[in-house]
Amino acid sequence: MAFAAVLLGLPVVAGLATALMLRRVTVSPLGVARTERRERGLRPWAGILIGLGLVAFASIGPINRWYATRDTQPPEWLTSALLTGGGLAALVGVVVGTGWISYVTGRLLRRWARRPATLLAAARLTSDPWAGSRAFAALLAAVLLGAGAAGMRAYFEAAGELERRSGGRRGGTDDFYLSTMDLVDLAVAVAMVVAAGGLVVALVEGVTARRRAYAALVATGVPAATIGRSIAWQALAPAVPAVALALTVGLLPGRGLFGAPSSGGYTSEVCDAGEQLCTDPATREQYTRVEVESLVSVTPDLPLGHLAWLGSGAVAAVLVTVAIGLLFLRSGTAVEELRAT
Repeated sequence: MAFAAVLLGLPVVAGLATALMLRRVTVSPLGVARTERRERGLRPWAGILIGLGLVAFASIGPINRWYATRDTQPPEWLTSALLTGGGLAALVGVVVGTGWISYVTGRLLRRWARRPATLLAAARLTSDPWAGSRAFAALLAAVLLGAGAAGMRAYFEAAGELERRSGGRRGGTDDFYLSTMDLVDLAVAVAMVVAAGGLVVALVEGVTARRRAYAALVATGVPAATIGRSIAWQALAPAVPAVALALTVGLLPGRGLFGAPSSGGYTSEVCDAGEQLCTDPATREQYTRVEVESLVSVTPDLPLGHLAWLGSGAVAAVLVTVAIGLLFLRSGTAVEELRAT
């Protein structure tokens, strides 16, 4: 049932999202388009969605403790709703936030840049800031999930360290969890490769769609290398802060949800006499003492190395897609394109 819902629901969601993004697009039979330029203010939807996602994850711990004081368990639907709803809200917020980042980056480049390549990239980013979010959606989703997996791995490693400090032996359970996280990391790497392929298609399609404009720029004296650098700026300028945002949003829920593993903090009675004196109610209290087990807690390490590899891999994927897209720029900037119908 769940598989059928995903199989049927994804095309519906994709169609609705496409209809929403194309609601203001008009296609004429002569290929002439007239657009109305409007300076729209920055909307806070991305920050609100990310905040709602983080609040949903952070509320799971207090809810579990509130039910624990009443010797009950929280309903499964409540926990599932918070996990699923919080994850989707954070993911959509990151993807939508890429459009905001692209717009702000374009405004900053337009204000402070002096080179032709950066000025061209700034014009593209401010005119269509959502192009980056549509192309980076899958890549950012993989980065966000990878950051969450890195946080969970740090928690499992801290739990194993706590067991060793408590005199226990690291068992198969910890190995199972870490092996599972290896599989998750592999799935994230595969997803990033697939997302990089989508980026290549989007970038090449953009170069092909704007070949007449690029050819006109070359005909007026703009070097093709300047256009290539502008494409690189347009891809990398929003990608770097967007990847950093995805890493942060992906890591924070796991840190707040799992916290630091701990053990101890309870009291126990120990009788120092023989069995006869300890079992006799008249003498047991005389030889019984109370031991307090100290609370031991291990704070999970911040997986900076894992996050660095994940972020650098995402940026490297963008660089590779830019390099592949620039291979099509030579043919796309030919002057003959101006005579194409």
